[in-house]
Amino acid sequence: MNQISSWSIRNPIPIILLFLLLTLGGIVGFAGMRINNNPDVDFPLVNVTAARPGSAPAEMEVQVTRLIEDALAGLSGVRHVNSTVTDGVSTTLIEFELGTDTDRATNDVRNAMTGLRASLPQDMQEPAVQRIDITGDALITYVVRSETLTPEQISWFIDNDVSRALLALGGVGEVNRSGGVDREIRVELDPQRLSAYGVTAAQVSQALTSVNNNLPGGRVTVGGSERAVRTVGSATSVQQLRDTLVPLEGGRTVRLSDLGSVEDKWGEPRRIARYDGQEAVTFNFLRSRTASEVKVAERVREEVARIDEANPNLTIQQVTSSVQYIEESYLASLEALALGALLAVIVVFIFLRDWRATLIAAVAMPMSLIPTFAILGPLDQSLNVVTLLALSLTIGILVDDAIVEIENIVRHMRDGKPPYNAAIEAADEIGLAVVATTGTIIAVFAPVGFMPGIIGQFFKAFALAACISVFFSLVVARTLTPLMAAFMLKHSNHEDRDPFWMSGYLKGLRWSLANRWKVFLLGILFLIGSVGISIAAKMSFEFMSPADEGRAAFQVETPPGSTLAQTDAIVREVTRRLEARPEVTSVYAAIGGQDVNQANVYADMVGKGDRDLTQQAFAREMVDELKTIPGARIRAGIAQQGGGPGDGTSYTFSILGDDPATLDAAARKVEEE
Repeated sequence: MNQISSWSIRNPIPIILLFLLLTLGGIVGFAGMRINNNPDVDFPLVNVTAARPGSAPAEMEVQVTRLIEDALAGLSGVRHVNSTVTDGVSTTLIEFELGTDTDRATNDVRNAMTGLRASLPQDMQEPAVQRIDITGDALITYVVRSETLTPEQISWFIDNDVSRALLALGGVGEVNRSGGVDREIRVELDPQRLSAYGVTAAQVSQALTSVNNNLPGGRVTVGGSERAVRTVGSATSVQQLRDTLVPLEGGRTVRLSDLGSVEDKWGEPRRIARYDGQEAVTFNFLRSRTASEVKVAERVREEVARIDEANPNLTIQQVTSSVQYIEESYLASLEALALGALLAVIVVFIFLRDWRATLIAAVAMPMSLIPTFAILGPLDQSLNVVTLLALSLTIGILVDDAIVEIENIVRHMRDGKPPYNAAIEAADEIGLAVVATTGTIIAVFAPVGFMPGIIGQFFKAFALAACISVFFSLVVARTLTPLMAAFMLKHSNHEDRDPFWMSGYLKGLRWSLANRWKVFLLGILFLIGSVGISIAAKMSFEFMSPADEGRAAFQVETPPGSTLAQTDAIVREVTRRLEARPEVTSVYAAIGGQDVNQANVYADMVGKGDRDLTQQAFAREMVDELKTIPGARIRAGIAQQGGGPGDGTSYTFSILGDDPATLDAAARKVEEE
């Protein structure tokens, strides 16, 4: 390593070409990197949903949920199993140990469900196994309005046209509609007709299930070529469904329409969306795990604008967006990075007092940063707050090695040596020291990426960005810096004099060396004092401090058994109180879904400069006010069905037991206390 500097000075062309290639690769890598708010963290979560329409929760628990949990208990790496049972639906969330391969875990769960299928009730649907990718909240929410279309028609437009168009875009993982209604084919049987024909509703349902499906029909040779044959039995229209023949005893049949009515209608509303107090139909989208939040949002905005323009009978308006905060954070991080580099250059110039030496040291920063992106890109890292934080923290470190090289070269030049010879001798002289310094810094940052748990996954990007950039600073210091110094530095015409503060610094240094134990004790006292001040100031300890995104979110939960209308009434009151606040510009609410007694309310706020309260302080103040609304539990944060990672809660308590009545009493007691 000591000879590489002299080789670089004697062979400048390969070094110049090397850094041209690294710079080009870094620019290409930077342009292709994803822009996200946070690094992608892999939570090994798998969800199993089993549906048996018409079954009571108690029946689902005994006949389905417990069997599923028993089948999952033997899987390796299972950390927690959380089941939620409602009317006709059992949802089981399996959380595996961090570090477990999610694809393998999903396959293990799917195999367990395949082996369990024979033990489950025959009339229930096949359990659905789904891997859960946590990619954050919805990026953008839109509201669709029309003066000519009904809510039913708008719902169909979103489900059929908008969803297809957005899912066809790269990076869109999911499109969700809130509000509106779902289409359903409703079969209403007449009990008197059933009795007259001697058939039961269960027999009709079984007949429809067995007839109304498509089956493989084998293969047939036509014109010398083999073709696949299908037996098409599913109805393609409501009239075909009405004409379906239901078998009776004695070999007789009867049309379904003779047993009751078959209508193409809209299902009972299970969710409501409100924007600024008015009922609306909205949709939002989530990105796929490997997509860029900013780039996906740009593509969706363009596609939504095209859809809006192509349908003059309706308007599509953006309601909420988290992308703006991500873009602002990204630009602010880049500005902080550039400002840090500029301040570093100014400080270097103040101490080196030579514009050529300052330029050489300044070049070390971009030549260390830009090639870093050439490595981070292929490693599938994104540009996020953690990555940019690492680069911002190391911006001063990147120039350290170059300053050491330059200072030693200048010292040799003061002895009368020409810059070329001084660069060769000085660089080789301190090569080992520079390598040791850089290795020490890498040894400090590298273990951060190997920490266990969520923190380790989160800060892996930090360790990679810091270590790679510091490594490239070593390459620059050992090759490019001596090369530039050999051809750019000139002998100074003025006499070099020590700055005015140098004599005082030397006196302090001599005293420190002569009183080592006193200096050591002062350092210990300083450390104790720093820790004591932190404790006295009651500094909070958090994984990440909450950011002011200009949007406060609230969970609304009404008592179990509440209807959608009752929850909606509570949300309307919450909306009214939020809209009365001067900090709020608009309010969006999503009510119902799987549980009609839950809702999420989002309040968009004015800019930070136009309000006195932060987002968190406003949310706390509003929660205290909203608690006075009777018949509702209101918290700050986002509610998710069934709870789980990212549900906005600080703590989750689990009360375990076999007696539902005892559990209910214990839960109510905890809630009261």
